[in-house]
Amino acid sequence: MTADTFTGYAALQPIDAPTLESYTFEARPLEEDEVEIQVQACGICGSDIHHLTNGWGRATYPLIPGHEFIGHIIAVGDKVTEHKVGERVGVSPVSRSCNECEQCTTQHRQLCPSKVTTYNGKYKGQMTYGGYADRVRVQSTWAIKVPENISSEEGAPLLCAGVTTYLPFKHQNIGEKHSVGVVGIGGLGHLAIQWARAKNCKKVLAFSSSDNKREEAIQLGASEFATLGEVDKYQQSVDYLFVCGSGKSTNWDALLSVIKLRGTLVLLDIPEQPVPFSAPAFVYKHISIIGSYVGSSEDLHDMLEFASKTGVRPWIDRVGNSLEEVNRGVGIIMNGKAHYRVVICGEGRQ
Repeated sequence: MTADTFTGYAALQPIDAPTLESYTFEARPLEEDEVEIQVQACGICGSDIHHLTNGWGRATYPLIPGHEFIGHIIAVGDKVTEHKVGERVGVSPVSRSCNECEQCTTQHRQLCPSKVTTYNGKYKGQMTYGGYADRVRVQSTWAIKVPENISSEEGAPLLCAGVTTYLPFKHQNIGEKHSVGVVGIGGLGHLAIQWARAKNCKKVLAFSSSDNKREEAIQLGASEFATLGEVDKYQQSVDYLFVCGSGKSTNWDALLSVIKLRGTLVLLDIPEQPVPFSAPAFVYKHISIIGSYVGSSEDLHDMLEFASKTGVRPWIDRVGNSLEEVNRGVGIIMNGKAHYRVVICGEGRQ
């Protein structure tokens, strides 16, 4: 065992059940622009499941997930000046960018054509492994300082689900003049509702497949709640419709009818099947469609500061850091039982 020997929990092949295994690997040398982080808390994201099962068809194995985590810096590269050992930082789904291209120099680093993802990516011929490992090395640009009043456990999901749902509010200047709808009250949707409330949107309309989450939606900040079977009552009701969950049975034409003339569909969910849109709904109503892929390092900083000031926090289920506990957490997500994010808590992997 050396200082470059890391331990994590991996899928050695596509899995359809929570059967991660302990996995030890030799990390590549720490680059001069990198920091090494001892992982303290790591969220189990829905996209982890798509990779573990290879539902998106682009996973490489062995695969160690985890792209929303917080920990303490335990080593810094020779050219790192903005961080020091002992700092608490968070990491998102992107862990390296060129910092020179048009996207990087206009604060869209997450769209850098040369970006390296935190796991299931490749850098200098070696696969990247995420926060289900005990330690991770990332470019210092992507190590984001975490405000003191945000705990590591609650902060971890903000680094993926949090910034993904926050970004449209920032870049579209969504605020008190706007009505917002949120479809799907889960890991993404429960945060989108909170951002809308924190931005003082004049109406926050929450949609869910059943009535089960009505009380929680109101508690999160929704001003109104409706089931997906009631969307016909809400024709042209919102300026922005955040779709945070969808499936094979989703009636997209019905959802589009909720958006006002010249409104915007904000697509955050990435289903494994193609999304069947009806062109006339966009053409005749001048509806726009935008996506949101996490955020730049600047966006992550802004989001954490805003969450710090407004109290936006994910609702989380905590699991321990043993292999058994992590597999239990993965099973919670696989079975759709999360309330609303699951976080691996504790340093070290066994």
